[in-house]
Amino acid sequence: MYVPNYVPEPEAMAGNVTQATYTRRLLFIRETFYRFCLWVLVIALGAWAIPSEFARESRFVWVWVLALALISLIRTIGRGKSWEVQTAPLQVLICVGITALAARTATTFHFPAWSILAGIGCFAVYAMLCGRDFSFVGGYVLALIASSTIIAFIMVEEALTSLESWQAVLWNALGLLYLVYDLASLMCRRKTNEVTAASVDLFRDVFNPFGWVPRVVMHWYRHRILNDLSFDLPFRKWLED
Repeated sequence: MYVPNYVPEPEAMAGNVTQATYTRRLLFIRETFYRFCLWVLVIALGAWAIPSEFARESRFVWVWVLALALISLIRTIGRGKSWEVQTAPLQVLICVGITALAARTATTFHFPAWSILAGIGCFAVYAMLCGRDFSFVGGYVLALIASSTIIAFIMVEEALTSLESWQAVLWNALGLLYLVYDLASLMCRRKTNEVTAASVDLFRDVFNPFGWVPRVVMHWYRHRILNDLSFDLPFRKWLED
């Protein structure tokens, strides 16, 4: 008897990282994440160097959203094609530039973008020290505890308001969750020699939920999973019509 999962299986491409040896999978995870950390460091330095007077327009955040949407579309159109992987370095430059500008703009409007760096840094320490005992769940929990502690010290030292403090903790937890989940998912969608392209995916995959949620809903409908729920969902009637 086949019992379907409550969420659909991730879309997998032929020859993806999950088909490689454990050692090679670990190497891909670390190379991709460390390269992403390098881009984040460049973004942080770039955001720091941008004058605050230049980043007072909220439209820069919308430029960032539109640019990432365009790069995400390129990934969709070029899925499985060599040109998509070959243009990854150019996509990195675009991602780093617009994200640095958006981060500087967000900071100008008192958005705690700095808190996300704490989670990324703590997860990087975990990735370096865990050896072959790498775990996405364990890494997330340990990095979340460590980064939340760091943020708590910053709250006290900088005398942040309660709203700013809660925002910092929340965005760190959400950013770290997205990073860990997407890093794990990349192994189904990338080959072992596509490290740079995979590091770009960690930027543009923020748009994945818009395509993932409809897939989940249709998966529930196809396998009649909604019948297992004792309460009514807003879209149950719409699916059954």
